[in-house]
Amino acid sequence: MSVSGERDGVTPVALRGALALFTDATASPSGLTDQALADVAGRAVARRFGSSVPVLYARQRHGRLAYVYSSAEPLPAGPHLVGEGDVLITGEVGVVLTVRTADCLPIALAAPGVVAMVHAGWRGLAADVLDSALARLANEFGAGAASVEAAIGVGVGPCHYPVGAEVIDGLATVGGDGAWHADGRVDLAAWTVGRLRALGVGMGQVRVLPGCTACSPSYHSFRRDGATAGRQWSAIVLTDGLRHSTPDSAIRCT
Repeated sequence: MSVSGERDGVTPVALRGALALFTDATASPSGLTDQALADVAGRAVARRFGSSVPVLYARQRHGRLAYVYSSAEPLPAGPHLVGEGDVLITGEVGVVLTVRTADCLPIALAAPGVVAMVHAGWRGLAADVLDSALARLANEFGAGAASVEAAIGVGVGPCHYPVGAEVIDGLATVGGDGAWHADGRVDLAAWTVGRLRALGVGMGQVRVLPGCTACSPSYHSFRRDGATAGRQWSAIVLTDGLRHSTPDSAIRCT
């Protein structure tokens, strides 16, 4: 796993046979529809590989529903709404999976021959969306948790996440030792790392990008800005056989 420096608001992270992209507000303009934001993500991926790409996105519901895409025919370039869900999975090379966040965690997962993109707020994590995603990778692609690499993008940090008992109780039913603070704050990223490890993802196979959406004006944040907040897009694409056409070619996919 390797991480490149941020460029134009996009931070690329190379995973096994895949490329994940995480953004700040620079690369994710406010006021865009979900479809338009997916189109922005597709164009960012296309710049890296020199060709237009199909992009899948969903109506996010803070749950554990996962959508798996495969097809015998190539999908046309551009954004495609696949329905409701918070996990997108594919084994198709060159198909972009994207989620939108404004304090929730964007989580990219990659294993040999398959990738997933997860939208994870506390409700989804309490519903064990990570178990849902990893179970489908294992059951449908033979990709056990030990073969998975994960990258967790920037979400709200514990500095700005005091929560009520319902959040702690909900997360505690699934796991999360070490993610609680005595004053009622929760470290969602730390909780997520712990849950991934409990589900079998190996030590050293999880990367957490530093930062807090609510702290920094460089990020959209619902907690800070309320209903006017924009959304960051994050994406992953299976890259086996694709060749970079930009300076990001220095990123190794391992």
